[in-house]
Amino acid sequence: MKKIQAYSLFLLMAFFPFVAMAQFEEGHEYRVLYNQPPVEKGAPLEVVEFFWYGCPHCFKFEPYLQNWKAKKPADVNLVKVPAAFHPQAKFHAYVYYALELIGEAERMQNVIFEAMHKKGNKLGDQAAVEKLLEENGVDVKTFRKAMKAWHVDSKVKRAIALFDKSQLTGVPSIAVNGRFTSGDVKNYQQLADVIDHMIGLAREEQAQQ
Repeated sequence: MKKIQAYSLFLLMAFFPFVAMAQFEEGHEYRVLYNQPPVEKGAPLEVVEFFWYGCPHCFKFEPYLQNWKAKKPADVNLVKVPAAFHPQAKFHAYVYYALELIGEAERMQNVIFEAMHKKGNKLGDQAAVEKLLEENGVDVKTFRKAMKAWHVDSKVKRAIALFDKSQLTGVPSIAVNGRFTSGDVKNYQQLADVIDHMIGLAREEQAQQ
């Protein structure tokens, strides 16, 4: 009987994929930060991805995130925030925000990821970063000035505070309006799927007000 039941379940999953769709559970695939206020009615919905250039999982998750971004609701904003949880990550956070300031962050995202995770370039100091940027048409002098900009320093400090406030311990991680955060997921696709689930929870909170 057990074998028949198992086989029947397999057939259901094969012919009706939606039957096997994961049901996300609070405390597992996502978490609610009850010390943060509910999402206010009318507030814009913001999805934050915490990442680090040097994180191999962030590199592998990037295509899934971009695929989600291409299909995301028009009223949802996606913001990338570098997690500066150790000195090297903090340096790369400055790199990210300097590139953002000069309008090159998005274009250079995959270039940096591939340099680090496919070519073994750790980009451990500014000289290594500038060499890569110059090879890819970025004005190094402008970038160098941006690295010292007050605006960039302020954004890095804000990123550190935001990561701590989100009570996260690793990357890639997702937060929705500072109220919901991703938890323990099985794979990159599930991490992308839980974004929509958390957006749905945020909309429910808005509707209750």
